[in-house]
Amino acid sequence: MRYLAKARGFTLVELILTLALAAMLAGIASASWTQLISATRHTDLINDTLRMFALARSYAVHQKTLTTICPLSAAQECTDNWNNPVSVFPDTDNDKRPDSGKIHRVFELTMGQSRLYSRTAGRGYFQLSARGMSHGTMGSLVACSATGNGGFEMSYLALNIGGRVRTLHDDDGDGKIKLPWGTTLSCPTP
Repeated sequence: MRYLAKARGFTLVELILTLALAAMLAGIASASWTQLISATRHTDLINDTLRMFALARSYAVHQKTLTTICPLSAAQECTDNWNNPVSVFPDTDNDKRPDSGKIHRVFELTMGQSRLYSRTAGRGYFQLSARGMSHGTMGSLVACSATGNGGFEMSYLALNIGGRVRTLHDDDGDGKIKLPWGTTLSCPTP
C-alpha cells in the first residue's frame, strides 16, 4: 500500500503575515534599543563626572595641594566649555593653570548626544582644597542627553562645601528639574 506524504511548509499568506509581524516587532525593538542606549550614555556621563570629582578630591587630600578641575584651552587656561576634555591638575598658586604643566588626569566626558553645561557664574572651574573641601565659591553642572523620542534626560550635579557632588535627576521626564530653593532648570536648546 502506498501512502502519500502530506506537503509541509508555509502558505504564501502565512509567510507574509509572519514577515509583517517580524517587521513590526523589529521596529518596536529598535525604538526601545535607541532609548536604552541613550539612557546608558547619560548614566555613563553622570558616573564619569562623579568619578572625576572623586579623583580630584583624592589628589587634593593625598598630595595636600589645591586642585583645580576645568576644561583647558590650548594656552593651558581654564575655559567654560565643559564639552571639551576636562583636566584635573595641581594649582598651588591658584592661577587656574597647571603647576609646571602637570596634569593628573584628563577626562573626555561628553560624547554623541550628551552635553554638560556649567553653573559656575562664568568661572568655568571648580577647586578643592588640600583638606578635600570646596575652595572658594561652589558651582554645579547640568548634564543633558538627547533621547530617541526628541526629549532629554537631565541631571543636576552640585559640588557642596564638603567637596562632594550631589545629584538630582529629572525623574518625570519633562525636561525640567526644580531645585529645592525654587529655581527651575531646563536643558538649553541647541
